[in-house]
Amino acid sequence: MVGVWSGLADSRFVRDGQGARAGVWRLLGSVVGGAVVAAVAAVAVWCLTMAGVTAALGLAPEGLQGLGEAAQRLVDPAVVGAPIQVARLLVTSAVDGGALLVFAAFAVAALHEPLHRSVTAAPRIRWRLALTGGLLALIILAPLAVAERRFASDGPIPILTLGNDLGQRLAYAGAALLLIPAAAAEELVFRGWVLRRVASFQVPTSFLILGTGLAFSALHFDFNPDAFLMRAIMGCGFAYMTLRLGGIEFSSGVHAAHNMLIVLYLEPISLRTQASPISPLSLMTDLSLIVGYFIITEAVVHAPLLRRLAGVRLDELSPPDNQTGRT
Repeated sequence: MVGVWSGLADSRFVRDGQGARAGVWRLLGSVVGGAVVAAVAAVAVWCLTMAGVTAALGLAPEGLQGLGEAAQRLVDPAVVGAPIQVARLLVTSAVDGGALLVFAAFAVAALHEPLHRSVTAAPRIRWRLALTGGLLALIILAPLAVAERRFASDGPIPILTLGNDLGQRLAYAGAALLLIPAAAAEELVFRGWVLRRVASFQVPTSFLILGTGLAFSALHFDFNPDAFLMRAIMGCGFAYMTLRLGGIEFSSGVHAAHNMLIVLYLEPISLRTQASPISPLSLMTDLSLIVGYFIITEAVVHAPLLRRLAGVRLDELSPPDNQTGRT
């Protein structure tokens, strides 16, 4: 009987692409070309969203000077309140999500792959699995968030304090929903396209998971030790989920729940990184996070009720729990 860890190398999500390794130059061309078109898309989306933000802030009559003033307000951490936080969520989600989607579309087209294969090994996208991931993530993340507020955060709860009335707070909560497609776009690139490309070189499972986790953290360009370590652990956990369950649906739901819990309960989004040294509490949180990710993933694998609710079949799991992996 193959073990769970070794079985990840035979995950349906990467197995079909292991015999279709692209040439180095073709692969490099897809990465460089994807990065170029993604950068162009990011600039275009930034201009469009910033034009709307500038108008919403009443700075449109000032033209380019008003656009610059709006951009300065977005990056200034001293500027707070629901309207500016809604604008930050809008611009960040649209620019990052749009650029990543364009990259993924270009990269899979350059290698003549169907986009669907970078999402799931199942015949159809398992939306219920994504929802299950989000709900299970809240179960494990909520206690960690409460502990962080209790011991490490003395700021106000964003969803309860941003804005002067209920309408502004609801607008902030609505804007936070943009983190759902943004998280899905990150999963499509890092756990979808990148994971499958790296796996096509038949690297060890440990390198596949750790390498893509580190790349995920590094490409956020936030090298503060605590933030970098947490994102790397998240990336490793998401890679495990993807290999184990045969697609990015579950990790997309978990990723979105994680991001939304942060901006709604812990701290609003900021466009400027802040120093955050590693502490015993942060190390404990990181350890709890990876353990929690493993528990909820295995709960879906081994609980028939959860599998039915999530719409997961046994043959979509990695060995030894799928039908083809049984001996």
